[in-house]
Parts: sequence; structure tokens; C-alpha cells
Amino acid sequence: MMSLFDKRDHLVFLGNISLTLKIAAIMVVLGVTLLSVLSNIHGKMMSEIFDAQLHERLEARSNEDSRLFENYFLSYQSGVGALASSYGLIVYVKNAAWDSREPTKTDELHDIPPWLPKSSVLKFYVGFNHAILYDRAGRSREVYNATDGPPLSARFSDLAQLPISPGPSYFIRLDSTNYVLSAREVKDADGNKIAVLVITHPINDELLIDAMGPLSGRSTVVLASSEDHTVIATNRPELIKDGTTLGTLNDKFMFKGKHFLDSGEDEVHMMFVSLISFSEVNELRSKVLSDNIRFNIITAVALILSFIVIMLYITMRIRRLDNYVSNVSRVHLAIEPPKSTGGDQLRVLEERFRRLFDEIIESKSLLEKRALDLEDINRELKETTVQLIQTEKFAALGELTAGVAHEINQPLNGIKIICQSISKDIQKNRYSIKEMEPDLADIVEQVDRMAAIIDHMRIFTRRSETMNLESTDINTIVEGAFKLLHQQLINDGINVTKNLAPNLPQINGDITRLEQVFINLIVNAKNAMTDDDNADKNLKITTSLTNNGDLPSSCDGAIVIEVENNGTSIPESIIDKIFQPFSTTNYFMQTNEQGKETGIGLPVSKKIIDDHGGNISVQSNPGRTTIFKITLPIADNKPQQTNM
Repeated sequence: MMSLFDKRDHLVFLGNISLTLKIAAIMVVLGVTLLSVLSNIHGKMMSEIFDAQLHERLEARSNEDSRLFENYFLSYQSGVGALASSYGLIVYVKNAAWDSREPTKTDELHDIPPWLPKSSVLKFYVGFNHAILYDRAGRSREVYNATDGPPLSARFSDLAQLPISPGPSYFIRLDSTNYVLSAREVKDADGNKIAVLVITHPINDELLIDAMGPLSGRSTVVLASSEDHTVIATNRPELIKDGTTLGTLNDKFMFKGKHFLDSGEDEVHMMFVSLISFSEVNELRSKVLSDNIRFNIITAVALILSFIVIMLYITMRIRRLDNYVSNVSRVHLAIEPPKSTGGDQLRVLEERFRRLFDEIIESKSLLEKRALDLEDINRELKETTVQLIQTEKFAALGELTAGVAHEINQPLNGIKIICQSISKDIQKNRYSIKEMEPDLADIVEQVDRMAAIIDHMRIFTRRSETMNLESTDINTIVEGAFKLLHQQLINDGINVTKNLAPNLPQINGDITRLEQVFINLIVNAKNAMTDDDNADKNLKITTSLTNNGDLPSSCDGAIVIEVENNGTSIPESIIDKIFQPFSTTNYFMQTNEQGKETGIGLPVSKKIIDDHGGNISVQSNPGRTTIFKITLPIADNKPQQTNM
């Protein structure tokens, strides 16, 4: 049976599927799950919020409907007041010739009488079916019927039969019919009562529709009896029939805001109720929930698409990184990356990184081993450098042998002569202590001179593994080199000129090694002038102070030493190679006798100057002079010890 797992415990078939497809599948599953959970949770939340908002808004609408109806009811007062105080009505009543018993007009006439405003003005007043004009005795004289509705109750013929007083609006019940009405006295200019005007309207669907105005189609309201809860009027007669009891509407409508209305002497009590049908509520709830589901679906799809786009971008970046790692491995590290078999880009990239890091770890081990080998080589190189410096010292000492021998031979001859003279005086018994004291002092002086030369040579040839830096004067080092070479230069007929600037700043240097550099340069200059046929042989050494010279700008100042000779110049073809160790084109190996130059004097000198943080250069003019220029930094007054 084939194993589903490879050596790294990854599913083989999953590893061969593209990362983009994996993420897309995961996001679809997560999106569907999230949509299902959110729809369930969010649906319940939205349903609760909807119910709370619905009740709150229905309560607000109920209060608004109630205020609207109450304002309409109270507008009868202002309406009848405005009509009763109109000039046309007052003039009409004064000029009326009413019979003392019968009204002059009945409610069968529907034309607007002259005692009411024109229809263009009347439409702005509260709606009423009948306007009744009574004389001062309260007998009905004129009746205006605005509609073809049922006739008024006979009780309207006499104002005394109506349990009202002029001013307020009333609900009254007359002959089983409910009315809303309002009355106002008509007075002349002197304030005398000359008539009474009453406007009225049956409490029916038409009244409620007119009272609700533009909101009539949006709200469902009813006026019901407060005694048996029977519907008296509604603004939605197509939904609720008059005479229906409120109890029978519980399964179809939701009730909100039952307001009890109480007005009039007849003790007529009614309820004003706002309703909303359950079908409208369910339709609205379904719309809200469907909108919520639609929003969740859009959100989930947008989320899935967003993550897919992000993963496509990430996959593109992973592919670029994979190509980059592959190219770096192949081109720059010479590591052949594993071949891509397609599928999961992360798995492919992981394989490349795993291979790359394995190679890096292996290379690190090799580098550590090579570093150890380089440390051994470097240690051997240091030892070899020390040996080369020591060899160069002895080579220079060989050059100095004749001069040093002459330097020592002179004081020895002087001592010999003085001793012979003293010996003869002793033999002839003619010596004197006072005469011997100067002679003995000369002997001591000559011995001290030889001791100084021998001690200087001992210090010069001493082997040192480290470079001992100390604050010293460059002029003293230069003079030390001439101590050992003075006699040789005289023997070779070389004129020495020293231009040593006084009071120069101190430098940090290894006195012995710097002296070795100057000995090398002076010996090389001497050899160059010895091989030259020029009779006038001049060696000039100069010390001076400069700002920085050829040193880095961080250096505060530098000492410059120039060694100049007029011997054989250095050919231009090899001048750039004279500081290279063991160079076959070494100038001094070509110009001097075989075995007289090792070929390492100038390279060793350059190494010593570099170790001191300085610089050495050469300038050679054919047929004129050769100048070696050394630049050393001024001391920071901190003696140091530096390993080679």
C-alpha cells in the first residue's frame, strides 16, 4: 500500500496542489461557514433589534397619530370661531327676515349659502358635513348640508336639545349617531348675541380619513367605543369594517397606543387606537432579514475574493522569491536547486531553502576549517615576517661591519697608544699620577665609546615578536642610524647633509624598527652612489612638520622624513615594483653586486612604516636625484604594544 506521507510527513497529494487553490478552497469553506454562523447569529440579533425598533417606532407613530387627531378635533373650535366672526355672516344675520316659527331653508339644499365663505376659502377650514345657523332663541333657521349624507337628527332643530355650550368641541350621540361638533355665538359690533353657529360631522370613516390627512394611507387607526370596544370609524375601511370588535382583530393586527377620548356633556367615551397588520410586520421583517442575508452574502463573497486576491499576490511574490533563490543558488553559489515539480509554491520554496541552508551549513563548516587553517598560516606568516625583519637586520649589520670595525678600531688604537706610553713611563720610572689621570680618562672615554657602539648594535639586532611603541623624537632615531653608518659614509666619500627641524612633536614608534628603515634607506643610497661614476656624492636627510601629508584626514598632523641621494636613478619601468617582496626587477638587486642585496629591504621597510600607520613613497628623476619620502603621524601620547 502506498504511503500518503513523504519523508517530511507532508501529504503527497496535498503537496501537489497549488497553494492558490488550497487557499481558495479554505476561504470558500470558511466563507460558507462564516456566512452560516453569521446569518444565524446576526439574524437573531437583527430580529430582536427589528422588534425593538418596530415597537419604538409604532409607539412614536401612535403618539403622532393621536396628536394629529386631537389637533383635528380641536380645530373645530378655531374653525367655527373664524366662521362666526366673519363679516359676511354678521351682516347676513342682521338683514335676515326670519319667521318666528319656521326655518327659512332646510338641509336639502347643497349650495353654499351666502352666510358662509366661498368654496375657494371654505376648503381651508376643518371639514364638516353640516353648518347650522340658530337665532338668538336657539331655533334652527338655516342648515347647510355639504354632502348627500343622511339628514341630521331632529334634535338639531332646537339648540336647547344639544348638551353643549358655545366654545369647545364635543363628541355627542344623537339618535344612535355619534357626532363631533362645535358652536360659537355670532355677535354684532356691540358684542350683542344675534345668532349661534354650529358645525358638525358624523363620526365615520370619512371623518377619520380627513383627520389623518396624508398619513391616512400609511397608518391604520380606528375610533372604538370605550364600552364594548366596537369599531365606530377607521381610516382603512377596506381592512376593518365598522362594528367589528377589537378582540377579533388580535390575530391580524398589532395594537399600539390606546388613547381614551372624553369630551362633551353627553359623556361619550371613545378610544383612538393605532394598529399595524401582522402581514405588514412580517413582510417588513422578511425584507429586513433578506437584506441582512444579502448583505452577509455580499460581505462573505467580498471577503473570499479579497483573500483570494491577496493570496494571488502572495503567491506571485513567493514565486518571485523562489526564482530569485534558485538563480542565486545556481549562479552565485554554484548550488543546483531541486527541480520544481509544481504544486504548492510554499513547499517548493521550502525545499529550495532547505537545500540552500544545508549547503550553507556545510559551507560554514568548510569556512570554519579554512579559517583555522588561515589562522595557522597567518601565525606562520607572522613568524616568517619576524624572521625576515631579523634577517634584514643581520643583512644590514653585514653592511655595517666594516664601518663598525673601524669605529671600534679607532678607540682601541687610542687605548693601545696610551697604554704603551704609560708602560714606557713606568719602565723608566718616570710616571706621574697627575700625568696619568688624563690618559686614564681618555681610556675610559674610548671604552665608553666602544660600549655605546656595541650596545647600540646589540639593541638593533635584538629579536622582538611585538612592536613596542613609545613616544620618541624622530631626529633621535635618525641620528642613531648615522651612528652605525657614519664611518662607512666617510670611507666612501659621501657628503652627508642633515636638515633636522628642531622641536618636532613626538611620534609613537618602535625605535629599533624605525632605525632599521633609515639604515636600509641610507645603505641603499650609499650603494647607489658607490656604483655611480659621479665624483660628487651627496646624501641629504630632512625632517619637517606637515598638516596631514599622505595620511587620513582624521590625523591631526604628521612628521615627514625625506632621504635624498644623487646616485643612480630608478628606471621608470620598475619604480612601481620596488616595494614588492622578492621582486626579480628589484632595483637594488640589478644595480648592486651579487649577494649584496637580499631583495627584501624595501618591502620590509614598507611593512614597518605601514604598521606605524604611516606611508612611504619614492620619486626618482633620471640623471638627478632619488628621494624616499616617509610620513608618520604625530603621537597621541599613548604608548602601545602591537603584535606583528
